[in-house]
Amino acid sequence: MQTLMDKHKALFKVEKPIIGCLHLRPLPATPNWDPEYTIEKHIEDLKREAKILMDLGFDAAVFANEGDIPYVNQVDPVQIAVFTRIVTEVSKTLTIPFGTGMMLDPVASFAVAKATGAKFMRGIYHGTQYGDFGEITRNTGNIWRYAKTIGMNNFPVYTTIEPHGGTYVDTREIEEIYKSASFNLPINGYILSGVGKQKPEDTVYAKLKAFDTKVPLILNSGATPENIKGMLPYIDGVIVGTALKEGHYLFNPMSYDNAKAFIEAARG
Repeated sequence: MQTLMDKHKALFKVEKPIIGCLHLRPLPATPNWDPEYTIEKHIEDLKREAKILMDLGFDAAVFANEGDIPYVNQVDPVQIAVFTRIVTEVSKTLTIPFGTGMMLDPVASFAVAKATGAKFMRGIYHGTQYGDFGEITRNTGNIWRYAKTIGMNNFPVYTTIEPHGGTYVDTREIEEIYKSASFNLPINGYILSGVGKQKPEDTVYAKLKAFDTKVPLILNSGATPENIKGMLPYIDGVIVGTALKEGHYLFNPMSYDNAKAFIEAARG
């Protein structure tokens, strides 16, 4: 029987994939949307960024709509439609696996992944939290029942098991959540947040790897050229966005030089 780690390695064809973010610009009907920024221009810009990732040897890409802040639990149909069109057009140029995920809507995420041919998803598919975006509650049974109806119940999903800009209602120790969720949910692994100024050996990644090595852990934010090498012994992949951008600012375009600096640090 394939383990979660076996599935993870088979998906990315490497043990520790370096995954670059392809951040969509704010989508229509979201607060920061620019009506003069056409869909065609949007596609052109993301194709340029996708080419950077491929040219530099990133193992995979993930499309993300972080520009749609503040996030909602159910996105508007126009955002699903535009997201799907952009991903479909840009992914035609990709020679590496790609994933998707719509903040913060798990049902829309499954639908978009189905429509675009994505190979994996990341997002918040577990737990209840309160924070910057109000209440985020995930009825996991309903989510995967919907996934079953569209033939996606065994699709690779990487979920958070800690709060995203808020406080978790579940007060169990993270080791218990780590063990429980991977048993009860049909997930592929976990994504966890940044490491701040902590030493790699003091991070939650090191703590969970010491507890159990069977479930893939992906560093989902906060990766930099300075910390990635030290983190690699404790993670099974990394998703990087901000460190690749001009001025290291999340909502700026991708910089070839910054992307090159990151991949060299990770591979070196």
